[in-house]
Amino acid sequence: MIKTFLKRQNAVLWIIAVASIALPLLTDNRYYQDIIIMTFLWTGLAASWNLYSGYCARLSIGHAAFLGIGAYAAALLYTNYGISPWVGMIAGGLLAGLVALVIGGSTLRLKGTFFVLATIAFAKIAETFAITAKWITGGSLGVLIPYAPGFINMTWQSKIPYAVLAWVYMLAILAVCVKVEHSRLGYFLRAVGEDREAAENLGVNASKIMLTAFVMSAVFTAFGGSIMAMYVMYIEPTSLMSMTNSVQFILLAIAGGLGTAFGPLAGAYVLVPLTNLMRGNFPSVSGLHGLLLGLILIAVLLYRSSGILPALKGFFEKRRKGDMG
Repeated sequence: MIKTFLKRQNAVLWIIAVASIALPLLTDNRYYQDIIIMTFLWTGLAASWNLYSGYCARLSIGHAAFLGIGAYAAALLYTNYGISPWVGMIAGGLLAGLVALVIGGSTLRLKGTFFVLATIAFAKIAETFAITAKWITGGSLGVLIPYAPGFINMTWQSKIPYAVLAWVYMLAILAVCVKVEHSRLGYFLRAVGEDREAAENLGVNASKIMLTAFVMSAVFTAFGGSIMAMYVMYIEPTSLMSMTNSVQFILLAIAGGLGTAFGPLAGAYVLVPLTNLMRGNFPSVSGLHGLLLGLILIAVLLYRSSGILPALKGFFEKRRKGDMG
């Protein structure tokens, strides 16, 4: 039975991911629906980050910049020119991919701490630009997106369509991650993550492989940024492109399991509802949700550093071996 569970692990996780669309339909409480939407959205975002950093073991702390690019592209094109956010989402993805191509081409050769610092610098430059370029972004005042419900405007009165959109985005990113995990690209990424020099000696073009994954990760993150902007209906640089959001990508992926297709889902499905409920139920205790998130991460790193899913797999594998013994 345990052996069967291990073989069908992805099938079980797919069932959980697909069946979770029923959750927003089971409640009329808009607060709970909001938590569900953000859980779907952050699962997709964390999986997008994991597509590069998780598989090739290179920590990017600048992905909030790509989130901002997607959000601003959809919001500004819609607000200023009346262009549908669906088009803006594609434009944001293309722009993020172009930026990632330029940034990645010049930074992916850096190793360890130097690459991490480069991604932090990139995120801060993007945030500073968004604050100072008032004629484009509105500066620190942000952009208030006009409320005009309609499919073409990616705006609805009910939260259910937003939930479906975020859910579809999540499933699409998970499907890409599963495909990559079992493809040559995934094998090469893991090889580069394990030992770049050894992988290159075996004929792997590490720079090309990492750049491909980095661009894909940026594009998918920008798509999520566009959806987030149209859901919140207001964006501004310090909250959207802050280091907090960049760290959120990392925390969710690490908690669930780095370098696994469904690791971000496990992390987001546990931590996003938990932290949002703590924030909503204990508003007088400032920073409580952040403290809780930090404590959970510390516990995971100390006792199950591989994350939730690899830990569960290891647990059932031990049980299976015990039953066989």
